[in-house]
Amino acid sequence: MRLQSAIFMLEDTLLGDDGTARRGLEKVLSLFKMESVWMYAVTEKTHAEGETELKKAGLADYFRGVLSEDIALCPADSGKMFERTMKRLHSEKADTVVFAGRLRAIENAKDAGFRTVAVRGVAEEEEWNKMRTVATETLEQYEDYLAE
Repeated sequence: MRLQSAIFMLEDTLLGDDGTARRGLEKVLSLFKMESVWMYAVTEKTHAEGETELKKAGLADYFRGVLSEDIALCPADSGKMFERTMKRLHSEKADTVVFAGRLRAIENAKDAGFRTVAVRGVAEEEEWNKMRTVATETLEQYEDYLAE
C-alpha cells in the first residue's frame, strides 16, 4: 500500500510556538514531495490565516492547500474534515495518513478509518501516552521519521 496523500493539523504538527516550522519537518515534507505524496493542511483558523502561517513558516510550497473550519463548516479535528480534505487530494482512506498532535484528532481520524501518526509537541505527558496507544504510528520528533 503506497502513501498517496497526507493531512497535517497546522497548529499542532507543523508549527512551533514561535510560528516557525518544527525542527526536521522540512526534510520530511521534502521527502514526501519527492515521492509524489500530495499534502494538505487543516486548521481551526480562517483560510486566509492558515495560508499566511504556512507562507511565513516557508512551508506553503509543500502543500496543495489549506482547508479551514470556515470553509469546511466542521471542526478541524473531526473525521468529516479529514474526509473532505481527502476528497480534495483525490485520494482514498487506505492511501492517506493523518498527522495530528492532539488525542481528539487522532481518535476522530481513526474512527473515520484513517491511518494516523501522533506527533509529539503540544500534548501533555498523559495525553501523549494515550495518543501513543491509539495512533497507527508515533513521532517524538520529525527526525525519527527519517531514521526509519
